[in-house]
Amino acid sequence: MKNSKLLFLVATFTTVAILQGCTPKTAGMDSAYLNKNRGAAGAQISASEAEQYSRQQGLSADEIRLENMKRHQTTDAIQEGSSATRSAVGAIQSVKGLLGL
Repeated sequence: MKNSKLLFLVATFTTVAILQGCTPKTAGMDSAYLNKNRGAAGAQISASEAEQYSRQQGLSADEIRLENMKRHQTTDAIQEGSSATRSAVGAIQSVKGLLGL
């Protein structure tokens, strides 16, 4: 009977030790910090801060759209240039063929 109780205690402590080793050490501290500050006045932002944040997000989105548009225009210009070059080479080869060169 004593051996089974001792074995049970050892198994329990071993299981707890293993499970504690699998969790991040800061998980409890992070949760406590978030819960502590969740209702604090500093955790709330003012309407003007929210408006400024929204404005900044809009400007960032506009910048990304502009950069994408520039990239597409550059790609289109390169493709048009290479197409014109291929057409010119084809025309020259046609003239050479007609002249027998």
